[in-house]
Amino acid sequence: MWNKSYPKSWGRLFERYCDEYLPDRKEEICIRADKEYKRLLSEMPDLGGKENGMAENMGTWFSIVAFYEASDHEIDGKAFQIIHGWHIDRLRFLGKIVDANKNKWPYKLFEKLYAKYERQVREHQAKGEWTETWGIRINPDNRSEGYSFHLIGCPIAKHAKEHGYEELLPYLCKTDHSLAHVLHAKLIRTQIEILGGDYCDYWYVGDKSEAAKAYSNLEEI
Repeated sequence: MWNKSYPKSWGRLFERYCDEYLPDRKEEICIRADKEYKRLLSEMPDLGGKENGMAENMGTWFSIVAFYEASDHEIDGKAFQIIHGWHIDRLRFLGKIVDANKNKWPYKLFEKLYAKYERQVREHQAKGEWTETWGIRINPDNRSEGYSFHLIGCPIAKHAKEHGYEELLPYLCKTDHSLAHVLHAKLIRTQIEILGGDYCDYWYVGDKSEAAKAYSNLEEI
């Protein structure tokens, strides 16, 4: 039975990192991370809890911060790249099922999920709930290829800025590209809030598409 405050999915991976890179400190770090995660939960913004599928992202962020602080900053952004790489390794089988160059259903799924999220945000905020969740604009640039949306008012970026984690958060943002690669897709992104953008933009296209070729030199942020 999982008895830690931090999520099991990420907790197992952070603990694996401790086993491999910080074995002498593992027990100490995990105890401290558990306490830190509990403390961070007290800073949880009004995202709507489990009903809001996006809220899980804050749990991921709090896991990163908890282990960062518990390890005296040894488990930093570069360490998280290794940890997230292990996470992606478990998902590579999806690349045999989904090819964003050939399959249209992933884009349809995105459309369905984010349309539902947009509706939920509108309904809950009308009742004074979910007041700090991400805002969303679906296909604001009228893209005809792939799937596009903007997220506005990122609560993770707000937390990072308020607590001095501006250099840590971009490592989490960058991981959005990793799953896209597995699915033979490219995430075209020109700005994120933590780096001064007005919003975080997402445009997913097949990695062999003309759009992907046009943005082949775009830095992955």
